[in-house]
Amino acid sequence: MASPRWRGALAVLAEMRRTPGVTRAAVAQRLGLSSGSATDITARLRELALLTETPAAAGGRGRPTTVLAPHPDGPVVLALDLRHEDWRCAVAGLDGRPAVLNAAPHAGREPERAVAAVRQAVRRAHARLGDRIRAVGVAVAATVQDGRVVQASTLGWGPVDLTPLGLPGVPLRIDNDATLAGVAEARAGAGAGAGTALHVTVEVGVGGTLVVDGRPVRG
Repeated sequence: MASPRWRGALAVLAEMRRTPGVTRAAVAQRLGLSSGSATDITARLRELALLTETPAAAGGRGRPTTVLAPHPDGPVVLALDLRHEDWRCAVAGLDGRPAVLNAAPHAGREPERAVAAVRQAVRRAHARLGDRIRAVGVAVAATVQDGRVVQASTLGWGPVDLTPLGLPGVPLRIDNDATLAGVAEARAGAGAGAGTALHVTVEVGVGGTLVVDGRPVRG
């Protein structure tokens, strides 16, 4: 549980993520913050390199305000997507918007070659972003159990160890792509605000998940 001092800061970051391009004045109004409190919170978040502020376009008579956005040197998550024909490596900041860094078709059906290619992309991203990377997430079109690929029928893979895609000291999360897509939709997409959401993916195969209170139901 966040301390009262940081509860407001977390709420401001959540609003920035929920509404790209939101202004400090709009965030203050939504959260019931005074202008002084909002200014103090955003100043602390700037010092921590979590957000940046730029002057908002003039509109009306009110006091000048600013547009909130993720800090250009702020923390990011590295997102890896292993699909049946290709792979992608993307990075996402506090606004949750992914930017693709690398993508390529699979170099054959051998899992070792595919993992090696993605591993190279991870190393390049780490060389560029360094300690800004706070977590690595891997979405894979496969049956995943306890963070390990058990079988990937569309890829023609059996059991595969994907832990080499991680970085030392950085949390690594590996899960089925349809499960992660369902969680994303439930938390920030079409199912946002619903206590229970069913997500079904129909592509090369059929997958999906039931999400209750923002968490996938296992089993």
